[in-house]
Amino acid sequence: MLRMIIAMGLTRWRYIGMWASVLLTVASIAVLAINGLSLGLDFTGGILLEFRIQTLKEAHELNALLSAPLAGAVALHGAGVPGEWFIKLPPHELPWAAEDLATMLGQQLALPVELLRTTIVGPQVGAELFQQGMLAVLVASLAISAYLAVRFEWRQAIGILVSVLHDGLVALGLLALFNIEFDLNVIAGLMAVIGYSLNDSIVISDRLRDLLGSRTQMGIHDCSDVAIKATFSRTMITSGTTLFTVGALLLFGGDALFGFSFTLFAGILVGTISSITVASTVQELLGLSPQAYQKKEEELAEAA
Repeated sequence: MLRMIIAMGLTRWRYIGMWASVLLTVASIAVLAINGLSLGLDFTGGILLEFRIQTLKEAHELNALLSAPLAGAVALHGAGVPGEWFIKLPPHELPWAAEDLATMLGQQLALPVELLRTTIVGPQVGAELFQQGMLAVLVASLAISAYLAVRFEWRQAIGILVSVLHDGLVALGLLALFNIEFDLNVIAGLMAVIGYSLNDSIVISDRLRDLLGSRTQMGIHDCSDVAIKATFSRTMITSGTTLFTVGALLLFGGDALFGFSFTLFAGILVGTISSITVASTVQELLGLSPQAYQKKEEELAEAA
């Protein structure tokens, strides 16, 4: 496959991929504007009821056994631990005492149900958690920007930042499209996506920087293609092994980890592609050339 892409012209495919990424970003913004994010209990506040139910059935099978008045009012979700389940409800929407709800569940499921704990998160606490989560993302973004500004020429730094922003927006768009609950686990997934995306883009950009500073006679397009080819196998191995691991977590991690694993899987997949198609292409469109780094080396030599 790699030989076929190279034979057809890697630069051409990079630009096609970049414009596809532009369309994907616009679509993600549109979905976010129309659907919005489905904020979880961590941010909106609410009631979390945790139960122990010893059964081998899946969540959808248990919920199918519920009848009035529980059917439609509550839904069981796997907690990620065998035999433990939870129910999430918005604030002030628990029409029964927690102990009575456990009794009703046991009667309708024909299984012993034990109430483990009840957690109430107030709206004010939820708002504070949301602000802290967004602050963490902001601080990480500022730290990344400062690092890139020091390490790379400004056009390369902007290309990497655009790639990271693209990956984050697409991941958020997919969450909104599939109405996946946005909670603290998802924010942790987004932070990991930013890290993986940044790593892939920096590996390619670092190789490109070395090529540009080596007094090469190649143009910027050829230098970018050579840098991508030189790091392609490493990128595929790293991303591939990570996707296998996260894919297993997505399939077998249960409801409690679904948002985190989905965000991570989608973000790494998109980030692997964007590090090749977006980061390198944007810096070319901004006018990056071999002379940019060669001038820097000449200035450093004169200063010495």
